[in-house]
Amino acid sequence: MTEKERLDQLEPLVADIALKQDRMLGQIGMIVDQVSLHTVRLDDLTRRVTSTEKKIDSLANGLGQLTVGLNETRQEMRQRFNQLEQHQSKLEEGQEKLEQHQSKLEEGQEKLERRQGKLEERQGKLEEGQIRLEQRQSNLEQRFDRFENRLEKMDHTQELILMLLKERLK
Repeated sequence: MTEKERLDQLEPLVADIALKQDRMLGQIGMIVDQVSLHTVRLDDLTRRVTSTEKKIDSLANGLGQLTVGLNETRQEMRQRFNQLEQHQSKLEEGQEKLEQHQSKLEEGQEKLERRQGKLEERQGKLEEGQIRLEQRQSNLEQRFDRFENRLEKMDHTQELILMLLKERLK
């Protein structure tokens, strides 16, 4: 084979390779365009992922702080609950003491009521005695009035007697 024949054989192959190469270059251009588009999308997605990661970190940090805050709040609530239980215990003790004092007060009140009943009886007797005394005083006053009348009559009688005696002596 001569060089010309070889060139003639190679020419369609080279033309075919050139055509295929042009197609490949076109496809590579499309692939580059697609890769560029995907690169832009990947960059945007990377920014979004980075932003999302920052937000997740921020949320995780906030959640950590919230967890710490909740734990502190739980501790405070437990302490307050314990304090409430202590206060309730003291209140119950105070309630028991109040009930004991109330019982004593009721006993005292019953004694006072019995004493008051006795005092009322005595007062009734005293009032009866006072009425009797007042009646006696009234009787004594009447007697005294009668006695004074008698004395006056006696004085008058004495005066008359004295007058009569004076007249006789004269």
